[in-house]
Amino acid sequence: MDLPLYLKNRMANRQLSHAYLVVGENRRELAQTLAAAWVCTGDKPPCGQCSGCRKAAAGIHPDIIRADPDGDGLKAEAVRALRSDAYIRPNEAPKKVYVLEHAELLNATGQNILLKLIEEGPEYACFLFLSPNPELLLETIRSRCETLRAPGEETEQANQDGQTLADLILTGAGPMESLPFLMSLEKKDRQEIALLLQAAKENLVAALPQRPDLLPVIDRLAPISAACEFNISAGHLSGWIAAVLS
Repeated sequence: MDLPLYLKNRMANRQLSHAYLVVGENRRELAQTLAAAWVCTGDKPPCGQCSGCRKAAAGIHPDIIRADPDGDGLKAEAVRALRSDAYIRPNEAPKKVYVLEHAELLNATGQNILLKLIEEGPEYACFLFLSPNPELLLETIRSRCETLRAPGEETEQANQDGQTLADLILTGAGPMESLPFLMSLEKKDRQEIALLLQAAKENLVAALPQRPDLLPVIDRLAPISAACEFNISAGHLSGWIAAVLS
């Protein structure tokens, strides 16, 4: 799976958040990668070679707990049992990972039980909420998780376009060099532009330690991303991005 650079860096440096809402067609594959990174004991997780990674790949790691894999919907009693289990330290890994594969099926009671666990649970407990319809989850849950969209055809193209935009910014490309890319944006919709702007920001943030001068540029991209929520044409957004590149 072709992950964004910032996410690869956070996994390699053991800087993942403790709770993610994973959406998108390939969400299970992304969740498996994240779970492996949490239980990895090698260098630059997930290394793919250590015992933790091998067990994660085989689906037999004792510290990766799949909750409701069949999509039956966890009842409150089962959620309370999960909460109690979370306070038992991991068997062998640095983290204990709970994968809720059908998070949208949780009722409000179950979600509120998990909300308190996310907020006040032990530091080694990590959570992956998977859902094709994240809007069915309570806003309180969504706001306390970092949302990750699993790379698919749409996001892979956005990652490529975001990398192109980041490269243009990093190299200080002139108007003529940037023109083909800017013209290509006029064929995209607002969602596609929002995705590539996010990907560009992630690549620029990863370069900040070596290029602190990029911070004002990242700040200038923020209102463009926000404007993608409104009925603004791709041509106007392209022109706005051109102003950042100039």
